[in-house]
Amino acid sequence: MTMKHLDYDLPPEDQAKTLKLLHKDVLAPDSIESKLDTIEIEVFKLFQPECKIKPLDRIIHMRDFCQKKGLKLTDTEIRQKIWQGRRLMEGAVESYKTNQWIDCPEETWAWEGIIMSADANLLISLPKCGKTTLIIDLIASWSRGNDEFLGQKLIGKCPNVVIVGTDMTTSRWMPLLYRFGLAEKGSTKYKCLEPIVELFAANNPLHLTQEGLERIAEVARNNKGALFLFDSFAKLVAPLGLKESSEDIAHPLADLQEVLAPYQCTSIIIHHSGKTKEDSPVLASRGSTALTAAVSQIISLSWFKREEDRQDKRILMRTQGRAEDVQLLMSQDTSGWMLEGNVADEVKKEEYSKKLDKLTDNQADVLEYVQSVNGLEVTAADVQNELNIATRSGVRILQALSKKGFLIQNKSTNPESRGSVLTFKIKPL
Repeated sequence: MTMKHLDYDLPPEDQAKTLKLLHKDVLAPDSIESKLDTIEIEVFKLFQPECKIKPLDRIIHMRDFCQKKGLKLTDTEIRQKIWQGRRLMEGAVESYKTNQWIDCPEETWAWEGIIMSADANLLISLPKCGKTTLIIDLIASWSRGNDEFLGQKLIGKCPNVVIVGTDMTTSRWMPLLYRFGLAEKGSTKYKCLEPIVELFAANNPLHLTQEGLERIAEVARNNKGALFLFDSFAKLVAPLGLKESSEDIAHPLADLQEVLAPYQCTSIIIHHSGKTKEDSPVLASRGSTALTAAVSQIISLSWFKREEDRQDKRILMRTQGRAEDVQLLMSQDTSGWMLEGNVADEVKKEEYSKKLDKLTDNQADVLEYVQSVNGLEVTAADVQNELNIATRSGVRILQALSKKGFLIQNKSTNPESRGSVLTFKIKPL
C-alpha cells in the first residue's frame, strides 16, 4: 500500500489539500507515521470555521486524542503541533524556497528608529521612570492623526491596540487612559475608546501560560496588524515559576512571538531593569540576557542626572537593535511627554560644568576675564593689566585653559617687537 504523508515542502495551500485527502484507510494502521499524520489531520480540523472546540480547550482535546491513539506526546509537543497547524492555516511557512514570492512590508518601523513594526520590542527601565505613560501617550498621539511623536516619525495609521496590563488593576488603567483621551468617563464608570479594542488588567489577567497564549492568539487573529502592549513581563510569567536569572525566562517570550507572528502584530513588552549603571540597554535589563537576545529592538529609559540633582526630572531614552541607535532627552508632566534638547549638547554642557568646578581660583578669574571681552583675543599682558597676574604666570594659566578645552590659542605677529605673541580667545561649546 502506498503511504501518504504531509509534505512540508509544498506551499501551504497544497499542504491543506493533502491533509483533506489523507484518510485512515490509506494509512498503515499500526505505524507511528500514520498516527502522526492522524494528529496533523485532527489539528487541521481545529482551525476550520465549523469547529466547535474552543481555543482554550484545544490542548486538552489533543491530549485526550493522543492518549486514545496510543501516542505519548508531552504538552510541549502538542503545543508545537497546534502552532504548526495555525501557521499552516494563516499561510506562514517554515522556510522560503527559490523563486517563491515573499511578502515583505515596506515599512520596518511603527515609530521610526524606536518601535519596530510587526516585531517584538522590549522597553526597560527602573520602576517609576514612566514606561507605561510613554507608550500610552504615543498611542494617544498616533490615534489623533499626528505624524510624529517626540520628533520621530509615526508610520502609517494607528492600528488597533490591545493592552495586556496584568501589572495594574482597572482602577489605575482607566484613569490613565482617560487622562490621554483613550477612555470615556461616566458618573462612576469608564469605557475604553478606539483604538483600544481589548484591555486585560490585574482584575481579569492574562499570563503567558498555554491558556493565555491561546487567548492572545485569538485576539490577534481578530485584529491583524494590531499593537500589543504587555505590562509587565514579570507579572505575565509569574505563574510559570521561572527565575529571572535563568535562560528559561526567554522561552515564554519566544512562545508569545510565535503566536503573534502569523498576524503581523507589533508587540511592546515592558520589563523592569536591574540596578545597573551600564550604558548598554542590553545589559540594563534585569535577569538573564537571554531575554534581551530574544527581541529585535530594545528601548531603555533612565534618569539623566537624577543622582547629582534630585530636581532633575529629565529622562534619557536609548535604543539598541537592528538599526542605528537613537538617543532622546525628554521629560513628562501632566499633559504628557516632551523633548528636552539635544542629548549630545547636554552631555557637552555637563562635561564643561564638571571641568569648571576643577579650576583653580586664578584659572577661574582668567577665564571669566576672557569671557568678558566678547570673543576678542587677549594676551598675557592683558591679563597682567586686568588682574595683576605676572606675565609668565598669565601665559601658563592661559595655556592650561587652552589644554582643558576652554580657550583657543593662536600665535600672531607683534609689529613693535618684530616677533610673535600668543593670543587666546574663548572656544565655543
